[in-house]
Amino acid sequence: MNELNGIRTKLTASQHRTFPRQMREFGLDLIVRERVFPPEDFLSWRWICENFPAFAGKTILEIGCGFGLPGLWLAKTGALSVLASDINPSAVANTLENATRNDIRNVEVIESDIFSNIPHRRKFDIVFWNYPSNFAPEECEYVDDLERGAFDPGYNLLKRFLSEGPGFLTDKGYILLGFGTNARDDLLEQITADNDLTSLMLGSVTYPNGDVTYRLFSLFRRATSL
Repeated sequence: MNELNGIRTKLTASQHRTFPRQMREFGLDLIVRERVFPPEDFLSWRWICENFPAFAGKTILEIGCGFGLPGLWLAKTGALSVLASDINPSAVANTLENATRNDIRNVEVIESDIFSNIPHRRKFDIVFWNYPSNFAPEECEYVDDLERGAFDPGYNLLKRFLSEGPGFLTDKGYILLGFGTNARDDLLEQITADNDLTSLMLGSVTYPNGDVTYRLFSLFRRATSL
C-alpha cells in the first residue's frame, strides 16, 4: 500500500498547478486541463510517440487518451483514422479540444469504460493502451476519475482488455500495450496465456533518475504474425 499511497500523493500534487497549461509537443499546440492525467509527471506518452510501430494508413483504437497524446499525433502524421476513448469525461473533453485546436479531423473521441461504448462492428488494425500498470489490491477503490489512469485494482481492467480486445481487431491486427516494470509481469503472462495470445516486447526505455522502465508489447492471436 505504500506504493499506492505514493501514487496518490503524486496525483494530488499534480493538480496543484495553474490550469489550463499549454504545451507544444511533436508539432502540436496542446492545452492540458484540470482533472486530466498529468503529462509532466508521467512521461511514457513521449517515448511511445517516438517508438510507435508502423501506423501509416492504419485504423487505430486508443484506450485511455488522456489529454490527447499519442492519439492526436498518430492521426495527424499518417494513421487512416483514430478512435480515442477514455473513461474520464474531463480527458474526453480535453482531447476533443486539442483535436479542434490542431484541425485534426480523422479522429473521433468518446467516453468509454474500456470497450463498453465501442461499436462491436468496428475493427481496427491496432488496439492500443498505455496501461496504468501500477498494481493495487483488488479491494482498492478509486477516489476520483484521475486515479483510473494510474492503477488497476486486481488487474481486472487488463483482464477485460485482453479478453475483449481481439474481437475488435482486423484479421492481421494486433494489440499494443504499454507496460512498465512497476507492474506484475507474472499476471500479464498469465492473462496473455489465458486468452491464447502471443506477446513480443518491441522496446523499452528508462528515463534518467527514474525507477521505472517503460516497455511496449505487441500481443496477437497465436495464428497471426506482425
